Amino acid sequence: MSRNLYYEDEDLEEKFNSFMFKRFISYAGEYKRDYIKVTVLLIGTAFLSLVPAAINMKIINEVLPKDGVVPKQALNLAILFLSIWIALSMGAVFADFISSKVSTTLGNNVVCRLREDLFEKLMELSFDYYDSRPTGKILVRITNYTDELANFFINNMIRVVDNFCIMVITIICICFVEIRMAVMGLIVSIPLGVLLWVVAKALHRCARNDRNKMSNRTAFVAEDINGLEVIKAFNREALNDEIFIELSDKYHKAFMQTTRYRELFFPLSFAGVRILCSVTMYLTALFIITNHIGAELTLGALVVITTYMQRFSNAVYVICQQLQSVASITSNIERIFEVLDTENDIVEKEDAGELSVPHGGIDFKDVTFSYIKGITVLEHVNLSVKPGQMVALVGPTGAGKTTIVSLLSRFYDIDNGEILIDGTDIRDVTLNSLRGSVGVMMQDTFLFRGEIIENIRFSRPDATDEECIEAAKKVFAHDFIMKKKEGYHTVISGEGSELSSGERQLLSFARLLLMNPDIIILDEATSNIDTETEKLVQKLFTTVLKEKTCFIIAHRLSTIQNADRILYIDEKGILEDGSHEELMQRKGLYYNLASAGGSM
Repeated sequence: MSRNLYYEDEDLEEKFNSFMFKRFISYAGEYKRDYIKVTVLLIGTAFLSLVPAAINMKIINEVLPKDGVVPKQALNLAILFLSIWIALSMGAVFADFISSKVSTTLGNNVVCRLREDLFEKLMELSFDYYDSRPTGKILVRITNYTDELANFFINNMIRVVDNFCIMVITIICICFVEIRMAVMGLIVSIPLGVLLWVVAKALHRCARNDRNKMSNRTAFVAEDINGLEVIKAFNREALNDEIFIELSDKYHKAFMQTTRYRELFFPLSFAGVRILCSVTMYLTALFIITNHIGAELTLGALVVITTYMQRFSNAVYVICQQLQSVASITSNIERIFEVLDTENDIVEKEDAGELSVPHGGIDFKDVTFSYIKGITVLEHVNLSVKPGQMVALVGPTGAGKTTIVSLLSRFYDIDNGEILIDGTDIRDVTLNSLRGSVGVMMQDTFLFRGEIIENIRFSRPDATDEECIEAAKKVFAHDFIMKKKEGYHTVISGEGSELSSGERQLLSFARLLLMNPDIIILDEATSNIDTETEKLVQKLFTTVLKEKTCFIIAHRLSTIQNADRILYIDEKGILEDGSHEELMQRKGLYYNLASAGGSM
């Protein structure tokens, strides 16, 4: 997968199309009754809003005096028409209220389902997806973009659909009242509609561009917040301010370009629809009257047609106003479906079984792996680890130590070869059972905002308080936790910034032990722990972890020298393999590293 940086725009292979729209609407499938209800109410509301104009025509033609003569039963007719007019007006208000309420509920339900699917997909995607783009560009899709979709459904969608219904019904009503003027109105509207469509396409392209710039800006902000300590340590505040200003300026320019196209709709919709259509209607009426074409054109018909054309032009104007929102949400839908349609690199087989680890033996057979296609990190690696062995991995930075243990948990899939646990290929078992059997303590510890005990319980949500406390005691974290004001119920912020690096590592270690996996991977598990605490933690290797297969990556000689085997990783493979004493006797790469006091 291509790598994307915060200052690079993302290109979409598939642009918004009718299939995407149908797919998005399909989310309303389980709310079909509500959807039908809203549609009927909107059509009914549009129809009812036009009936009073027809009543006005009846009043003009049948109730008002003609040549000074008041028609018979004029009073009765006036009362009847006015009563109907009032009843219909009240009905339109009630129908509008109900349709607004139902459509708001429907919109929220649809967007909530879409957001849930999006989050579920993000949880399924492999590390490679997250490695290939900044966190901010992923975050903005599940927050800003879906929020804008929700806002459109709640505040804008009903206005668009309602006014579209008014447009259609208005034209139909004009056809019934006076077909000659309806034809002329359509003839005038067609080229105007084509022009609006062209501008709408340009608006969508601009909206996609300003979405890219917004995404870039958000990605930079997210990276800055996560790396604030480093920024301050290297006095990068001023420089990062300049970068942010540049990114904001690019977004501002893209947004203003979108705004210019959006504002172009005002003269087109106002002048083009309201003025042009009205003038056309009056000229058509004048032409019919003066040339005596067809049936007589009554004053009532002229008034009602004028009213309908006013409603028609108002509806077009409202839709044009909402076109910016439509352009934005179509761009958002593109981004959201791009995530939903991303193929996961790590896929379970349909017949994948549950992993059983009776012993914990591990075999790497001719394993080759690359993060980026064509650039291998490991080549033809062969490794056999017996059950219960403690294996330490050492070597230069970037040699592939963390990569080897990451492949064991299937965070990435190998290019070639096999990885077996007790003779079972890890690609033949479910990811849940694999990762439930292989416990990993990452190099970068991560704690969540909440109580200390809940951070320990994170690996096993059903664990009791007593089990969490026991796990903390095993890694010698109990003493420092009890010194906190609220003990295990002390609330820590995101990433546990109130704790020292060593304390964070001990909590992560306790979380791992609570999980009680069959195979344990410790990636720099004790790098930030003081020497005295490390000696205590090392006792775990001969007690609690004695019967478990362990992989340890560490830089301290004291941490690894008691391992059953030490693997020296470099040049895309395993260059040396043996115990500390054996490797020291060989006087090879490990000997040179240990003798020089260098990093393991």
